Order: sequence, then C-alpha cells, then structure tokens
Amino acid sequence: MKKDEILELLGDIEHPAISFSLIKLGILTEIQFIDNKVKAVFAFPFAGIPIADRLIGSVEITLANFNIGFEYSTRLMTEIEKQNFLKLEHEAWKGL
Repeated sequence: MKKDEILELLGDIEHPAISFSLIKLGILTEIQFIDNKVKAVFAFPFAGIPIADRLIGSVEITLANFNIGFEYSTRLMTEIEKQNFLKLEHEAWKGL
C-alpha cells in the first residue's frame, strides 16, 4: 500500500462515541510510514481514558488486516488540542 492509501485508511477509523475520525479529533497524530510499518502517537485529552485500548486496537486491527506493522506511543493532549477535541466532541457526540 502507498502512504496516501494508508493515511486514507486511517482517516476512516471513527471514534466509537463521536462521529469524527481519530485523526480529525486529534487523537491519532504524528503518523509516520517506515518500511511496512506505521508509527503513530495517540494523544488523549485526559489520563486514564477508559476506551484508550479500544481506540488503539481499532487502528492496530485495521492495519493488521493489510499486513502493516504498527508501533505507537501515548501522550496527553496540549491544552489547545484538548479544547479542540472537546469542541468537536460536543458537535458530534453520539454516545456509546
């Protein structure tokens, strides 16, 4: 797969409770493509997000279906990122 195809694939992964993609929400960030592997950072608005593993797993499974490796790290969002996330969450909340 080409980088743009992988990015499009990742852009289709939606948050289970918010009608936006993880990329648009600022959760899936710093995406790099090295060899046949995606490296990314998950930025969460708060520590201890209960569905963090579910969000990470949704990306991992999607990439595994195309035999693409996956490495990630996590961090907390900056205040600006968090405010943007909360605004988008408010606009598109659909619940779990």
